[in-house]
Amino acid sequence: MSPAPEPGGSASLPSPGGAVALLFLVAILFLLGAFPLGALLGEPGLVLSQLLFLALPAVLYVLVRGHDIVRTFSLRLPSGRHLLGGLLLFLGGTPLAWFLAWLQSLVAPVPVEYLEAMAEMLTADSVPRFLWLLVMAAVVPAICEEVLFRGTLLSGLRNGLPAVVAVILSGVIFGLFHASPETGFRILPTAWLGILLAWVVVASGSLPLAVLLHFLNNGAILALMALPLTRELVSGTDDAPPTVLMVGAVIALILGIRLLQGGRSADALSVPPEEVHLREG
Repeated sequence: MSPAPEPGGSASLPSPGGAVALLFLVAILFLLGAFPLGALLGEPGLVLSQLLFLALPAVLYVLVRGHDIVRTFSLRLPSGRHLLGGLLLFLGGTPLAWFLAWLQSLVAPVPVEYLEAMAEMLTADSVPRFLWLLVMAAVVPAICEEVLFRGTLLSGLRNGLPAVVAVILSGVIFGLFHASPETGFRILPTAWLGILLAWVVVASGSLPLAVLLHFLNNGAILALMALPLTRELVSGTDDAPPTVLMVGAVIALILGIRLLQGGRSADALSVPPEEVHLREG
């Protein structure tokens, strides 16, 4: 008989193969279930589909397989330093996502009709409507997508791959997951934001911080969509971001990275997540 795995060992986390297999299952469930629910229930169906087909399978997989739920989902609150670092990282990373969207638009035409339809759906004409959009497009996606992509998937990839590779791969998968004939132009910026969120979890050990940043990113887009002066800026990709903005973004990004690293050694990213928790706990 083989010895039982030690507490906190690699068996307490999903395997890379298991995490990827779960993602394929989730993709199938989402494709088969999200559209019927949306057609049947409208916008509440979109919310329900994210809860049922993204978050729930990820949590059930971890529970049924007996993995450590605290380590898999990095359930710890961020320090003040990591919170500030994460905010700076996204303050700098968002304009860079805008730049990537502009670059991709040069080779992948942006479907104007799709953008107009999304802008109409996400534009609030009243406070109750804005609050509902905030729940539908910011709160629920931030929780469900982080649980799946920066929880189960990232932990599984880190359990068998160098953390840098796991961060990049999880971000690329995140971008591809959002791809469709209408949304192909979003692959690069979405993958970039996925990489940033994965880096946040690896560097801070806190999935709640990634949830907060994801919410702030989506919520800021909704707020800008609600204002006529900024609506075109958010929904358009025809122009590259101003050079001054890009310089400031790079500075904010570097400061955010330094704060998130928090004085750890250069090889901190290579430390498996369970060892990070043991060393810091």
